[in-house]
Amino acid sequence: MLLVLDGNNLAWAGFHALRRPMGADTPERKERAALLGLAQAVFGILVRAGEPPDGRPGGQGRLFDGERPRVTGLAVAFDEGRPVRRRSIYPAYQTGREADPSFAENEPHILAAISAFEELAAGLPIEVLRGVNTEADDLIAARALQETGPVRIASTDRDFLQLVDERVSIYSPVKKAVVDPMTFADHAAPRDAEGRAAVFPRERYLDFRAASGDSSDDLPGIPGMGALTAARLLAAAPLDAYLEAPGRAAEVLGRRNAKLEAALASGEARAIAERNRALMDLRAAARLFPDLGGYRRVGEWRPAVLERWLEEQRGFGIDRAATLAAFERLAEATGTGTGG
Repeated sequence: MLLVLDGNNLAWAGFHALRRPMGADTPERKERAALLGLAQAVFGILVRAGEPPDGRPGGQGRLFDGERPRVTGLAVAFDEGRPVRRRSIYPAYQTGREADPSFAENEPHILAAISAFEELAAGLPIEVLRGVNTEADDLIAARALQETGPVRIASTDRDFLQLVDERVSIYSPVKKAVVDPMTFADHAAPRDAEGRAAVFPRERYLDFRAASGDSSDDLPGIPGMGALTAARLLAAAPLDAYLEAPGRAAEVLGRRNAKLEAALASGEARAIAERNRALMDLRAAARLFPDLGGYRRVGEWRPAVLERWLEEQRGFGIDRAATLAAFERLAEATGTGTGG
């Protein structure tokens, strides 16, 4: 199994998890919190072969009962710069986070931690994927779709759910859950006030996102079409069916929805759907990167580098023995050279 990790996602999550416990109130401490949080996540996911921790003491190195999946590769992707391509389509894309004072204050520390991790990764048998003004999402999708064997993507970004199939699964570090075809509906389908899931076909997930929007990326959806309405409509028919026959929405919902009907009738809904598809479609984005050579840097396994780093970070929840063993297995699987 190839593991492909969303590096920025893990770095920010690790930073927020460790900032207060570490008393990170200076630039140096903030950078260290982000670096440790990122490293803990990457190492832990590798040790567990992409499976959730079991919650017991020492859980970083513990696996579910059964045979350990064989990790055939580990790639960590990072954003760099700004999302130029998507902003050429929609200038407001992801601008909200940049206006957030907390993001603006802490982004330099996250970026410094990522640079430090890249230096460490030069001595590890892993791939780092990064390119100027290129989003990690696109590189992750390209790497996953170019692989012929099983892939597990680690990220809390729900856009990756559109890639789930018999070969590609998603591990959510926050929910500590794996999303695959069997569990897809449990994680993708919104629920009503009574807790009932509005299940729709997995192949319509991209249109579910395009129709309902994504506030985290500052992308509005179709007026009158929130997540639950979108799911109910897509359970009955593809999105294009409603764009082509606006009256069909009221028939399926069993009620009138003035905002939605107006958007469908005026063509606004079609324009929004087409824009959001262009922004959100990771399979289409992956085709823009047929060759990842210019974005990939592969480290050379040097155990002494990791041993020294782990010695410096004692007491921060990293299982030294399990981590070294996992990297040794990964080096064997990837045929990465071993140095001092």
